[in-house]
Amino acid sequence: MHVTFPPFESLTAVRLHNMKFINYLFALILALLFGSCSLFRSEMATPKREGKIPKFSEEQILLGELTPLRTCFDVNYYDLQIEVHPEDQTLKGTVFIHAIATANFDTLQIDLHPNFEITSLEDVHSNKALSFDRKHRAVFVQTSHKKGDEFILKVKYNGAPEEAKKAPWKGGFVWKEDTEGKPWIGVACESDGASLWWPLKDHTADEPDSVRMTYTVPKGLIGVGNGVLENTLENKETTSYTWFVSYPINTYNITVYVGDFTLVQDSYKGLGGDELTLNYYVLKQHAKKAEKHFKQTHHILKVYERIFGLYPWYKDGFKMIESPYAGMEHQSAIAYGNGYSKGGLFTTDYIILHETAHEWWGNSITVKDLADVWIQEGFATYSESVYYEQMLGEQYYDISLRRIRPSIENKYPVVGVEGRRWFHFRKHSDVYVKGAWILHTLREQLNDDTLFFDIISSFYDQYKYSLVDSQDFIDVVNAKTGKDFTWFFKVYLTQHQSPHLEYEISKTGELTYRWTNVPASFDKLKVKFNAQGEEIILTPSTTEQRMQIKEYTPTGSYRFLKQSLYSVN
Repeated sequence: MHVTFPPFESLTAVRLHNMKFINYLFALILALLFGSCSLFRSEMATPKREGKIPKFSEEQILLGELTPLRTCFDVNYYDLQIEVHPEDQTLKGTVFIHAIATANFDTLQIDLHPNFEITSLEDVHSNKALSFDRKHRAVFVQTSHKKGDEFILKVKYNGAPEEAKKAPWKGGFVWKEDTEGKPWIGVACESDGASLWWPLKDHTADEPDSVRMTYTVPKGLIGVGNGVLENTLENKETTSYTWFVSYPINTYNITVYVGDFTLVQDSYKGLGGDELTLNYYVLKQHAKKAEKHFKQTHHILKVYERIFGLYPWYKDGFKMIESPYAGMEHQSAIAYGNGYSKGGLFTTDYIILHETAHEWWGNSITVKDLADVWIQEGFATYSESVYYEQMLGEQYYDISLRRIRPSIENKYPVVGVEGRRWFHFRKHSDVYVKGAWILHTLREQLNDDTLFFDIISSFYDQYKYSLVDSQDFIDVVNAKTGKDFTWFFKVYLTQHQSPHLEYEISKTGELTYRWTNVPASFDKLKVKFNAQGEEIILTPSTTEQRMQIKEYTPTGSYRFLKQSLYSVN
């Protein structure tokens, strides 16, 4: 999922500590133009009021917690057979849930929005109807199994799915018509969960190994899903399209698009030597425009493969589908709704750039709990800057980071609340922007690009096709550097306050400086100070430190520099 940011020109003022007015004004102008990439400038300072953690509803708790009713079984395969009815905006379907018992149990929980009626629920092996109770989205199924048992649940259901209030951020179905008056439909549910529209074990900690989706739609329309198109069946008044995903997939990425699409085909020669199929399902009137516009995908894939590793889904291909909302990183079937815009940063379409990055960060590597969603959104946002750096040069990397920095709010810790399915981008965008800047700040502290990108690619290689949390990334950083960076991540991930550097210069040229808003252990972060052109590396602590500026001149320039290997000062 993507987020939009204000323009670079909206940088806010910096707060300094006890400086003469002339130095204050000079430093203020510099801060507006070349702010700190280590987050100590005051536009990232602690806000007046800390963000308030909401009181979670019973539904959020039931959906977010991994109780024994959910951990007692592991789903390895879903088979979705769903009819989409645009005329009354309803769904009717049958879903087969293939699972294995990980403990003895007599009740388990699956999930489905209460908008839907469950018309039957049975155990396939015994052909026995199962009793169940419902509370909010939770469906408590009475069925007994011993640890190691393999079983299949068959769920028939129908109803009207929630309509998205603002897709993809506020999830649900989007029912629109194209310019020809034909149905144009999509769904997005990262923050809200796939149980908005089909029955499943709705928790990011359980990914199926594969999925088959059959979407039946009115004749004349195409139903597109993830993965590879296996079969098309023409019925009397409808057409059924069967898609298959051969890799693990997080369930909020399982999707459907319905429209009067035409297929624009392309291919990409991967860095590993394999050919990757590129299929673009677009509204017919946009076919020529799409063919030209989507050529930038080649460059994006090449940069990401070079930096992170090979594209994860070669067997399933790469698709973009024109969607009736802005965009979403549905695995191997990205939603594209940016109107073929060239108005992004440096004329690159940021929807393609950001959502493609998610194929690595969010789709291949997925967080166990959305509390750690910065690994998905922060890494994807940072990937955009890396792309600009690789394609256009170092200064564009800097510009792209400075552009998004004013969006950092520091109202909440970057790592959120576990067990509540709380994707708090709704309250602020720090999981995107501060997440990206944490990676940039780490890169600066290492001052070794070879090491930094080895950390990133090694993290990806070690955990691709699997689930992670923040500690997994910290462990890779510590192992690769041979140092303990817990102090760094504890501040940037788990407290909402930004590190703030207070400093002053006396009339005689004595520089006094210290950190605030950090624990005493935060005494390893290096910052750069420019004294009339001489660059000095300082390591502040929470205790005041002093140094005498050599050959001090009252009218000289003295300032803390932008923390960047690629200085624009």
